[in-house]
Amino acid sequence: MGKISIINKNLDEASKEFLSGFGFTLFSLQEAKYLDFPLSSHPDMLMFMGFDTLFCHEKYYRENTERVDRILKLTKYSLCVTDEYTDNTYPHDVLFNAALVGKYLICNTRHVSEKILEAAGFAGKEIIHVPQGYTKYSVCKISENALITSDVSVYKAVLQRGIEALLISAGSIELEGFEYGFIGGTSGQYGDKVFFCGDISLHPDYASIKSFCEKQKN
Repeated sequence: MGKISIINKNLDEASKEFLSGFGFTLFSLQEAKYLDFPLSSHPDMLMFMGFDTLFCHEKYYRENTERVDRILKLTKYSLCVTDEYTDNTYPHDVLFNAALVGKYLICNTRHVSEKILEAAGFAGKEIIHVPQGYTKYSVCKISENALITSDVSVYKAVLQRGIEALLISAGSIELEGFEYGFIGGTSGQYGDKVFFCGDISLHPDYASIKSFCEKQKN
C-alpha cells in the first residue's frame, strides 16, 4: 500500500507540494452538502479510517463514490457507510470525529457513529469517552502512546490510561470562520514523522511541542 494523505480540498499549495515531496499520494475531499463551510471538506468531519475500514456517511458516499472508491482501492480498506442522522449543527456533525491512538479509541461516545464504536469493540480497542465532540480535531497523534492536545478533558482522560500527553495553550491556530482551530485539525502523523500545516515554529508552545516530539523518537 502506498502512502496516502487525505486532505481538505482547500489546503494551500505549499502544503500540498510538501506532502507530495514526501511521497504521499494526495486525495482532496469535496465538500459535503450537509455541512457548513469551512468544515464541509475537512477529512475528520467526513470520514474515519481505522480497523482496515473507511467509515463515511451514505450521503457523502453517494455524492463522491468515484473518489472514495479510489481511496479504497489504494488502501485495500473495506467500506462501511452509515445513515445515522447528521446535519451542520453540533453535535450532529461529529459522527466521524474520533482519534485512534494505539489500543484506544478516543471520542465522545454519545455522538460518534455507532458503527465506529462497534468496530472498535470487535477490534479489541478500549474506548476513552471525552466530553469534546471534536475529538480528532483536538488530538495531534505523535505515536501509538503519545499525543498533544489543548483540551483539558482529553488531556486528563488519556493520562489516566497511561498515554503520554502534552497539554498546550488553546488558540494560535487559524481556522476561517472560527475564533481559532485545534492542533489535530492541522496535523497528521505517519511513522515517526508528524506533519503540520503552516509554520509550527510560530506557535507559542513550539519549544515544548518540539521537545515532546523528539522525546518520542528516543
